[in-house]
Amino acid sequence: MVNSILLEALNEVFKPLGFRKKSANWYRVSGDLYCVVGVQESRWDESCYVNVGFTPAVNVKTGWLPESKCLVRFRADAITAISREDFDLLSGQAAEASGEDSLRVDLIEKIATPVARAVNPIGSVQGLKLLLRTSVSDQVFIHREIRSELLEEE
Repeated sequence: MVNSILLEALNEVFKPLGFRKKSANWYRVSGDLYCVVGVQESRWDESCYVNVGFTPAVNVKTGWLPESKCLVRFRADAITAISREDFDLLSGQAAEASGEDSLRVDLIEKIATPVARAVNPIGSVQGLKLLLRTSVSDQVFIHREIRSELLEEE
């Protein structure tokens, strides 16, 4: 149940920002970068994950690329503006404990909006570099193809 409520919350936040929806993913090209935010269900329980991916827009031939094919990938729990407790909302127990309406409001406020605030302004490699330095923990996959550009000191 948390998955369907999360999808509604993300749609409410990402659609007005120009993101298009494909299944459980929101994606768009902004400037030189492609960004995708996707929901992944856990294999083990009723919880789910929010994944974020960025890649240069030139790598996206069809307008759509899954997060798993992006050159920079991380889970939303790497975004420092979101607390550990907020991520408890993505567990199966959260829906049972608070009810659907309350959970939807909390997911918008504590998960969807902070993720949108982090990714929405990013339209260049320089912007992504700044995001990774200031707002994301070290739990990031950066493909070797783009690693030196993102990690070089200025």
